[in-house]
Amino acid sequence: MATTYGTVITNAGAALIAECILNGTKLPITEAAVGDGNGEPYSPTPAQTELKNEKWRGEIVSATISTTTANMIDVKIVIGEDVGGFVVREAAIYSDDGVMVAVCNTPDTEKVAISGGVSGKLTMLMHIVVADASVLQFVINPALDTVSQEDLTAAVTAHNKDPEAHPDLAERIDAITHTISVVPTQNGSLTYTGSEQTPSWNGYNPEMMDIGGTTKATDAGTYEVQFTPKKGYTWTGGGSEAKTVQWTIGRATVATIPTQSGSLTYDGNSKSPTWADYDSSKLTLGGTTSGINAGSYTATFTPTANYQWPDSSTAAKNAAWSIGRATVSAAPTQSGTLTYTGSVLTPQWSNYDPAKLTLGGDSSGVNAGNYDATFTPTENYQWSGGGTGPQTVQWTIGKAAGSLSLNPQTLTLNSTTKSGTITAVRAGDGTVTAESNATGVASVSVSGNTVTVTGKSYGTAVITVHVAAGTNYTAPASKTCNVTVNVFDDSLSANTWAAIRAASDANEAANVWSVGDTKPINLNGTVGTLALSNLQVDTFIVGFNHNASREGSNRIHWAIGKISGTQVALCDSNYNSSYTDGRKGFNTNHGGNYNYGGWKGCDARYDILGSTNKQPSGYGSSPSSGRVGYDPQSYDIVNSPVANTLMAALPKDLRQVMKSVTKFTDNVAGGTGDVAGNVSSSVDYLFRFAEKEIYGGSRTYANSYEGGYQEQYQYFKAGNNKQLYRHDNRGTAVWAPLRSPHCNNNYTFSAVGAGAGGGVDYYNAYYCGGLFAGFTV
Repeated sequence: MATTYGTVITNAGAALIAECILNGTKLPITEAAVGDGNGEPYSPTPAQTELKNEKWRGEIVSATISTTTANMIDVKIVIGEDVGGFVVREAAIYSDDGVMVAVCNTPDTEKVAISGGVSGKLTMLMHIVVADASVLQFVINPALDTVSQEDLTAAVTAHNKDPEAHPDLAERIDAITHTISVVPTQNGSLTYTGSEQTPSWNGYNPEMMDIGGTTKATDAGTYEVQFTPKKGYTWTGGGSEAKTVQWTIGRATVATIPTQSGSLTYDGNSKSPTWADYDSSKLTLGGTTSGINAGSYTATFTPTANYQWPDSSTAAKNAAWSIGRATVSAAPTQSGTLTYTGSVLTPQWSNYDPAKLTLGGDSSGVNAGNYDATFTPTENYQWSGGGTGPQTVQWTIGKAAGSLSLNPQTLTLNSTTKSGTITAVRAGDGTVTAESNATGVASVSVSGNTVTVTGKSYGTAVITVHVAAGTNYTAPASKTCNVTVNVFDDSLSANTWAAIRAASDANEAANVWSVGDTKPINLNGTVGTLALSNLQVDTFIVGFNHNASREGSNRIHWAIGKISGTQVALCDSNYNSSYTDGRKGFNTNHGGNYNYGGWKGCDARYDILGSTNKQPSGYGSSPSSGRVGYDPQSYDIVNSPVANTLMAALPKDLRQVMKSVTKFTDNVAGGTGDVAGNVSSSVDYLFRFAEKEIYGGSRTYANSYEGGYQEQYQYFKAGNNKQLYRHDNRGTAVWAPLRSPHCNNNYTFSAVGAGAGGGVDYYNAYYCGGLFAGFTV
């Protein structure tokens, strides 16, 4: 049960009063109400907006400023006779818009209606303390007022002087005036200021009662005083004991929760924030008050004993504070360079601290190229722009130096093998390309690292092979392969002499051409005494690799020649005449009719054919026993052939490709007989044919031992005509001396006879016959 009584300004009322003070306006108070507190006494609170159980509402009778307490207003309420039947325990006043401005509790006061002549009116006095009493404007109805106690006392006094008045009434009135009907209550509220404070009291009359106990205090809290009626005064009901009344000093309000002042940045050390609006005398700091790592933290602030939050709570409230991330000024970059090795490579980084950044993405690689690594700030770091997400940083593995080699480095193609391959041995996977500098000679194609070269025609070509930069290697320097193409035209005459020589060197001639095939030449110059000017004669093949074991391999053997298909011998004006005067007709020896020295030692070998550049012994005189001939001595048949010879009359491009050949002949002769020892070799560029080389079989006039060193040419062995005709009169058959001397006399040589079929014959050494010669390429 509540034992302390008093009036409380409601929160809503306080707000209206504050607004009026601020705006300089008045707050109209128009009504009052009472209630029974729902049958129970209670202590009113500022949060109330209505009575617990309203029983009556009506006009205010009067409102006066207290003469004893500042800003206290005494509000009188009169409840008429027609209302009753309840106990008053609460009362309130209202503004003109119905807002409860103040509420009080009262001792149980019965309100009765008129019954049996007893007055049912009830007069109540409500004490209100406000900051500025002038802002309240009470709307009152004085007509409802009843007689005051003073008036009643005065009337009673006058009445008592009347001897006719009731003698016991004065005593009863005196008892009423010395009865304290209301126990004082704290007037208004006190808030902690740090200084000592004393409350003011509702219903406290120091003439009627004494106050004791804790009458003043500094700290917020609840205190107790005792009110004791003075002598002659009693409480309602007759008691005069001390009554204890509580009073309070409210906590002061801390307006705001402190906030972090300034900022903190991670540096690896413990940090504590400074706080704005923080007074340690008002608030106790708790929670997380320091930290090392970047992030958000929560401190707590709890009001000290004399303070509270604006919502009147005193529990701890959270305050967030933070340590900011330190800044990484720039993303790392690759340090140095990497070059492809085939192994896993990992870059080095500038500006990289693993404590600050986490490396991710492509952190290593094998192949050359660009890679993307990522760097993400660790929990205590951020980028200069404030971001914390990963940043991509490109790094590179460079290509290794490329290399290239060719296998083979030279290549020869022929009619049998018209294509060949070159393997480009390269590092990596760079694309291989190739080109020919002579596509008419050799063409190229490429598949992977294989270069296929196809011969087109005789000649040489340079194949250049390139390798582009690949995945892991740079482009190497290009390499070349020299290709010789011995692919020849099937038509012998369409080939150059150089091509024919190449076919011979490659031993390919027999695979392309046939015995009897011809190639024309033009003869120019004087041979002996025969002047020639652009005489076109067809040379023709008489054999391939003829008697190669003795005469040399890789040789094409030719005869000179044919004109318009007729086999001819060159004839000068001395044909079929004999001379020993030294004139250079087409006789074998010019100074005498002898065969001493045989073929190798005869005059015609040197000065008509130009087969050797060294004169035989005794040259210029009549041959005699013991005469010898000589092989060529550093003979430059191309640029310095013996003058006025068949060699000099040949075209230069032919002389450039001619090969010497080793021939075996009786090189003694002189009638010494059929002697094996007479047969010896000679090296010749141009030669007369031997008896066996044309006719084959057993010898007729020649030394029989020649045959052991000689073979019949394929052309004649095939049965081709041996008949020779005069080059300038191809209807006239002529004879032509051979190189085989007659073994049984000292003056004749075997010959192709002028008779039908060109059978074997013999003629004196001083007779001029036709010139029918052979050569090799």
